[in-house]
Amino acid sequence: MNYYLSEGERQYQEHRKAQLKAMIEQAEVSNNSLVGEVKTYKGVSYQMHQRGSYVCVGLPKNSPLEGTFTSAFALHKIIDDMEVRKPSK
Repeated sequence: MNYYLSEGERQYQEHRKAQLKAMIEQAEVSNNSLVGEVKTYKGVSYQMHQRGSYVCVGLPKNSPLEGTFTSAFALHKIIDDMEVRKPSK
């Protein structure tokens, strides 16, 4: 189906597409932001994402705790398991 768009209509559509794209990008940034206070468990600091998952903050690169965790309990369990496996000096 072919139809004619005037220059004004074309510019309006481009403007609306740009607005929609900016709104989507802003929502993605907002949804990925961290909320609440930073909590610490056995020296590991973590914070909650807006969508309810947890992420460790201030980790060195290549840390085994990179990524997101479904609950604070799961994160605590992993930290405890890492502590048990750590060789004693």
